[in-house]
Amino acid sequence: MTNLNFRIHTPLLVILLLMGITIESSAQFPTEITKATQSANSPELSEYFNSKIELVLPEKSGVFSKEQAQLVMSSFFKNNPAQSFKIIHQSNRQSSSFAIGKYKTQNNIFRFYFLTKTTEDKTFIHQLRIEQEDD
Repeated sequence: MTNLNFRIHTPLLVILLLMGITIESSAQFPTEITKATQSANSPELSEYFNSKIELVLPEKSGVFSKEQAQLVMSSFFKNNPAQSFKIIHQSNRQSSSFAIGKYKTQNNIFRFYFLTKTTEDKTFIHQLRIEQEDD
C-alpha cells in the first residue's frame, strides 16, 4: 500500500511543484521601472529606489540614499543617453524579483541588474548594478 501511495503522490507532487514554478516565474518585472529606464528618467526611476540602495556602476559604487542615488543615475543617464532598453531575463521568488536588462547607447551596451523587493504592494529597488558589455 505504501508503494502505491508513493507512485501516485510523486507524480502529483512534481506536477504541483512545476505549476508553482510556472506561476511564480510568470509574474512580470514592474513595467514602470522598465519605462523609466528606457526613457533614462532618473527622477521617475528613483521613485522605486529603497531608502538606501546599493549602486554599482562603472564609474561609481556604494550604498546611497534615495536622493544621492537619483543624482548618480542622473549623471549616468546624461553621459549615456538611451537608444533602447529591454528586459532580457527575470525571475521572482516570493516578495523578491531579479531582472537583467540590456541598455543600448550610441557607443556602448550596458547590462542592468535589478534586485527588487515588494512590501505592502509597492516594489522597491534594493540593488542596481550596471556593467558595460565587452564586444
